[in-house]
Amino acid sequence: MTRIRILNSVARGAVTDDALPAFPDFVSVDVDWLPDGSRRSIECRCDAAEVQPLILDRVRAAVADGVDGIVINCFMDPGLEPAREISSVPVAGPAQSAMTLALNLGDRFSVILPSASGAPIVRRQARAYVGVDRLASVRSVDMPVEELGDAGRLVDALTAEAERAIGDDGAEVVILGCTGMSYATDVVRERLGGSGVPVLDPTLCAVGAVLGQTIQSVRHAELGYRLPAWRV
Repeated sequence: MTRIRILNSVARGAVTDDALPAFPDFVSVDVDWLPDGSRRSIECRCDAAEVQPLILDRVRAAVADGVDGIVINCFMDPGLEPAREISSVPVAGPAQSAMTLALNLGDRFSVILPSASGAPIVRRQARAYVGVDRLASVRSVDMPVEELGDAGRLVDALTAEAERAIGDDGAEVVILGCTGMSYATDVVRERLGGSGVPVLDPTLCAVGAVLGQTIQSVRHAELGYRLPAWRV
């Protein structure tokens, strides 16, 4: 049994546990939250920067608790690289994991976000992670993160944008660009059933990335994520 800590980058109650996907039986998942009074959504670079110190505190606690891996459960991957510097176990981010998996499934992918304002961030992520030439488009459903629990509205909007990404932008894979959308993944897949286009849940992609590392008994390279000798 692989024990993975899902570290939500918001305070408890901002989203519910129902927003999380179902996990395989061979994975033991526990969910952690940032302290009460923390941000209730991460929707821009400023939000992500503000929560990074809190995320790093939770990463240290997870490592001390003996987990096998950690998922920073936000599509902006806040604190991902510094978290790896202080962690002795695999740490995965949903955006990096989903974009990497997408390249195994098709030539070009599209990301569907809650808000169009996040498009520059996703393009920068794609450039850093996999090469921006593999990004077919970034689309949005124009919903604040705290309204993503409106299932009917969200599924209709995601399906419409996914169809446009496939038909107009040439996407061969679609990534849902917010972990708060996870619960809608299966329904969107069903609605796109005849398209042959995979729809990726970023939280599950990150869990899969941790599992891939644990199966091979590897984690992020120490030479790439090492601290100065006087900080160790």
